[in-house]
Amino acid sequence: MAAFILHFSDSPEHGYIFWDYGAAGKYHYDREKFAAEIGVQRMDAYMYTWEDEPEDVINARMDGILAGLKRYDTVFMQWPLPVVDQRWLQKLFSHTRAFGAYIVLIIDDMLTWRDQPVFPAPDTQKRETWLNNPSVQIEMNFIPQVDGIITHSTAMAEHLREQMAIKGREITDNIAIYGPGGNASTYFQPPRTLGHGVDYAGNLIYAKFLYELPQDFKINVYGASPDELDLAQHPNISLTPRVDPEAINQLLHGSFGLVWSSDSYPEATGVIADYMHYNSSAKLSMYLAADEPVIVWREASFAPFIEANHLGLVIDDLSQLPDTLAAVSEEDYHAMIARVQAMGPLIRNGFFLKKAMFDVLGKLYDQSQPK
Repeated sequence: MAAFILHFSDSPEHGYIFWDYGAAGKYHYDREKFAAEIGVQRMDAYMYTWEDEPEDVINARMDGILAGLKRYDTVFMQWPLPVVDQRWLQKLFSHTRAFGAYIVLIIDDMLTWRDQPVFPAPDTQKRETWLNNPSVQIEMNFIPQVDGIITHSTAMAEHLREQMAIKGREITDNIAIYGPGGNASTYFQPPRTLGHGVDYAGNLIYAKFLYELPQDFKINVYGASPDELDLAQHPNISLTPRVDPEAINQLLHGSFGLVWSSDSYPEATGVIADYMHYNSSAKLSMYLAADEPVIVWREASFAPFIEANHLGLVIDDLSQLPDTLAAVSEEDYHAMIARVQAMGPLIRNGFFLKKAMFDVLGKLYDQSQPK
């Protein structure tokens, strides 16, 4: 039972797909790195567009990509897949199955949930329009075909079941949860101390609340694009333009890292806040990899993990934050730092993803044994 992870490239030049698209490229790279460390081999494919590609050509291409597969091997694929041509994807899935191999999706993101995490009510025009969305159709057509799934949270797995049930489809029971994920990095900075404000790093399109922060809210913002530099006019915002995702962990100098997506202040609002009920933000593993305690929304899927492991603060809305921070004593903070420093190596080495991969491989191995 060999295992492979599918890697896509989009250029003959040196580089990595999606590297300049938020954290997507780095996290694809990290997952492939972690997989290699447990013996999973890389399988290469190239992104291209050829709408009327002849049948014999696409079949030969699939044979080349999948050459060497044997019965009961496993191919891990990172979802969403960068290819959106349904014919190409079905060929990939069908040829993998023809070898007798398993397909396991590592579901990092559900793109349609970012726009509409709450599914439209049945028997409505909105439901019909939603079902005709090509991205929804790809999810509905391909996720039920796989043999195993790795997701961020149990809530995400259950929401997947609810989505597929809309079309009378089911997903596999071979599901593993990988929680906070990982962030491959080396970190040797001195221990953090209180009094250095709150860090917020990432795509600021999901951080409209920053424009409404009160004047006395001290925050260090990382990742501003040129058209977002007006944030620097806020008297208590320290602004750093976007840096390479490999470097950000070394630059974070606050006392806490904020994991928050919202259209407004102080509550977590908007569809991107709703999405946090299911998804685990890349910010979470980034802060933990930098040995930084976190501040998270109580309703986020990862809040129980933070509370259970004493890795930071859990709040209902941002208006609570000044008093909550003021109540943290030096002793409390040192205890948090000790817990975060114990968790950091697990995040930096991809422990939770590796465990989830072994978990789902174990389920598939049991499934392959004669009854």
